Amino acid sequence: MKLRTVFAAGALVLGSLSLAGCSKVEGTYKIDKAEMKKAFEAEIAKMPADQQGFAKLALGMIDSMEMSIELKSGGKAEMKVSMMGKEETKTGDWKADGKKVTITGDGKSINCDAEGGKLTCEGDKPGQPKIVLTKS
Repeated sequence: MKLRTVFAAGALVLGSLSLAGCSKVEGTYKIDKAEMKKAFEAEIAKMPADQQGFAKLALGMIDSMEMSIELKSGGKAEMKVSMMGKEETKTGDWKADGKKVTITGDGKSINCDAEGGKLTCEGDKPGQPKIVLTKS
């Protein structure tokens, strides 16, 4: 009887390990401009009317922005941002806890949700729009 219980527990552990392998978040994600604009527009709608004009200018800059985040095996991350002729690369670390992914670098942490080949990340300051990236 105990051997059957041990075998069943072992099968459950192996099954959950194989499922975890199927849902890896490692890979390269690129900014989803359409989703980013929707998230930004939602944040603009919450702002006082006198602040919306400047925010709408920033909304127009999304089209000129390129961003990618590579979540490498071993917990290393690399983010590239290109905007208005300037390019910047930063490195850091990442870790996953279920569907939650935390990316850390430069003393800051960004919390993201990983689901359906997308990373949806909170801004690092209150009121900032979410960043939406799609796995490529």
